[in-house]
Amino acid sequence: MKGFAFAALAGALTGVLTGAGVGGGTLLVLYLTAAASFEQGQAQGVNLLYFLATAPPALYYHLKNRRVEVRGGLWAAAAGCAAALPGAFLSQLAGEGVLHRLFGGLWIVIGIRELFFAKEKR
Repeated sequence: MKGFAFAALAGALTGVLTGAGVGGGTLLVLYLTAAASFEQGQAQGVNLLYFLATAPPALYYHLKNRRVEVRGGLWAAAAGCAAALPGAFLSQLAGEGVLHRLFGGLWIVIGIRELFFAKEKR
């Protein structure tokens, strides 16, 4: 039961962070691969399913509070939908080892960007 409670807490926390726009989905993938011993592909699949449950309430909240550029969001959604199938195909061709390295590299780039190039909020 202790393992389930920890997993439920991790899921709830990443859901809140996802809704707040912090990148909780990425944290969920890290938790699933590092702590729950999921394969990378399984973790990404769970993250996508989790996103389907957490995105609608978050979108409602952000639309209600006028924090979404609707036109830009529609363009981003269209581009994401168009790239989903080719991206899934390419990820299968690349293999899990390449995906691990790319994901780690992405975190390094994001960290460097945040440390050295982040703009101060006014």
